[in-house]
Amino acid sequence: MAVLGSPPPVDVLNPGDVDDGHRGLVAMVFSLVFMMFAMGGMAIAQSTVTEKQTRVVEILVSTLPVRALLAGKILGHTVLTVAQVLVLAVVGPIALQAGGNDALLTTLLPALGWYVPFLVLGFMLLSTMWAVAGSLVSRQEDLGSTTGLVMMLVFGPYMAVIFLQDNATAMTAMSYIPFSAPIAMPLRMFTGDAQAWEAFASMGILAVTIVSITLLATRIYTGSLLQTGGKVKLTRAWSSASD
Repeated sequence: MAVLGSPPPVDVLNPGDVDDGHRGLVAMVFSLVFMMFAMGGMAIAQSTVTEKQTRVVEILVSTLPVRALLAGKILGHTVLTVAQVLVLAVVGPIALQAGGNDALLTTLLPALGWYVPFLVLGFMLLSTMWAVAGSLVSRQEDLGSTTGLVMMLVFGPYMAVIFLQDNATAMTAMSYIPFSAPIAMPLRMFTGDAQAWEAFASMGILAVTIVSITLLATRIYTGSLLQTGGKVKLTRAWSSASD
């Protein structure tokens, strides 16, 4: 009975490089870090509202083009984000090596090389939307009425990757959706489910989306920045930019 009740020996011929525990951990870390940096873009919206509320923006616009002001906000916050991401990219592997996780570190390093540029591009995509959300209102108290869509685009990919990380079809689709690609594609590169050409294709789609959204956001930002007194409708901001 003892012999019959003991499990037979099993030899795995092709062991996977990534087990389920490591997959879940990396998915959680990638998603959480992206969400933290993406939510940091709220500072762009808050600074825009502050400039409108204190009328400082009228002085700035008299000396600088509105497009230059928007570009400065995005580039400034992007540089700060890149610096913070690079610090994490250096400290993370050191911590893994110090903890004796050499096998995980060997698998993670290539994916980390993809995660950093995807994270920066994802932040640039959302930062333009944060700026527009801030330009549509004139008081900090009203900021919540315009940031709902941006927050959905931040929390949505985070929740989707956490709950659908084992669904290969869903992860493949999210790898090419600009708002979820910064998390989904590096995770697929980590697990070995994606090829390098897929990452480049996803990055290209993300870059084209950034350019398109930036052009639309610049027009709305230009048309709404100098309007005060309440929430500015998108149609009004769009038409004002062409005047």
